[in-house]
Amino acid sequence: MLLAASTQRTIGLVILAIVFIGGLVYIYFNIRSARDELGSEIELAANRRPYMDDDELETKRLDLALGSSLVLLTITAITLPLYWLGEPGRHEGRDVDTDRIFTNRGEEIYLEGAQCVACHGSEGSGGSVSTAITTESGEFVAQVSWKAPALNTLLSRFTEDEVIHTLNFGRNGVMPAWGAGGGGPLTDQQLEEVVYYIRSIQIDEDQINTEVANGIREGVETKLRAESDAEWAIALREVNEAKDATARDVTLASRDTFGFDCTEQGDDPRCIADNEAAQVLLATEAEHAGALEAAVESWLADVDAVRQSAWDAALADNPALDNEGNEEDWRFAALELLSTPGEVEGQELYLEYGEILFTNTAAAGSYSCARCHTYGWSFDATGPYSLELHGTDQPILDEYTQGGGFFGPNLRGGTELEQFETAASHADFITRGQTIGATYGRGGSGGNGQMPGFGPATDSSPVGPTIGNSDEFSYPALLTDEQIDAIVAFERNL
Repeated sequence: MLLAASTQRTIGLVILAIVFIGGLVYIYFNIRSARDELGSEIELAANRRPYMDDDELETKRLDLALGSSLVLLTITAITLPLYWLGEPGRHEGRDVDTDRIFTNRGEEIYLEGAQCVACHGSEGSGGSVSTAITTESGEFVAQVSWKAPALNTLLSRFTEDEVIHTLNFGRNGVMPAWGAGGGGPLTDQQLEEVVYYIRSIQIDEDQINTEVANGIREGVETKLRAESDAEWAIALREVNEAKDATARDVTLASRDTFGFDCTEQGDDPRCIADNEAAQVLLATEAEHAGALEAAVESWLADVDAVRQSAWDAALADNPALDNEGNEEDWRFAALELLSTPGEVEGQELYLEYGEILFTNTAAAGSYSCARCHTYGWSFDATGPYSLELHGTDQPILDEYTQGGGFFGPNLRGGTELEQFETAASHADFITRGQTIGATYGRGGSGGNGQMPGFGPATDSSPVGPTIGNSDEFSYPALLTDEQIDAIVAFERNL
């Protein structure tokens, strides 16, 4: 299309040049053949010769003039449509050029201007930012490392309008306000340029599925390593506890000695001891890697069996669910059983799976619910120790109150059962997320759309011109229906 537009533009320029040069030639010869005007006259002056009469004019001279006019009209009739046919190509070229320029400017802002890369990582892959935790009265507690979510899946979670809102006004007291509307340094156009860059770095469905699956496996591994009675798990726990104890002693000692920890002064003998403890742990993990892998596969297979038993029970209650077109009804009938205590054998295991999804650590928590709904989760408040130059040497929290509320509302104590009458409506809300100004559930107020959606997303009002004839963008789901169902069951049992 761009090549066609370029060819048509060239033809138009050639024709314009021919007409222009022809006009100059006509003017030149007309001036050369004309005589000076001597003044107004009623009859032909003596110094002027008469022109040709009608009999002489209405011969080949008139035919030549008419023929020339016809040729010019033909050229005009052909070239104008050709020019108009190239208009879509010119529009598309403008859109492509706008996309390229805005994306490059947005990348410059991301990397150098606002330096978003410092928190959100290279190409929006996720990172962390150091921030202070204080009490309600403003007293300092600790300097912590806050998980900054990945932005390479951002448009699967939020519309571009919602992204602009967050860029303008910040989020959660950690993400600052960057737009002029919220008192920040960036203009509206610069915010749109950042959105263009974010649009360019979104990852595909296969990458998303891989990240989520890796996060699930990590969560299952952590659970089995902490709770399993198998010999390999006991050995891993013993070595890990010894490593943590060594790391704590080393870090405390190195802080006293150097004023900072071993990550910045690794050549001290006590830091070497820390490294040796880590090497022992790695060797033990390598020794038992096969057993751990088999245990993870077995655990996930048991979860699948519980889910399948719920589907079987739902079908036994209503055989019509197996009819063509009833797949969604069958899914939600099984989910209602999985969400109701005592209805399905092995429900506790399924709810543990839901919690692992709720707290998925992949991509700095981009796929998790705990990032917003659980206080302290975003900065590892229950870690074995929090060692900072200024702060506490103890965990900030003894344990998380999962779903207890923080940036997002409290999900505990049956609040989700009161908000959503059915597990189906609950799952639908998590799939779609909150829409700016729209209510949800029984009494969910319309807000600013900061509850993300985890299902597939379509943005029908993107920023700036779109490329081609499409006026919308589509993005893959972050979680499958099966994964969303497990989260729903977990939340409805908090």
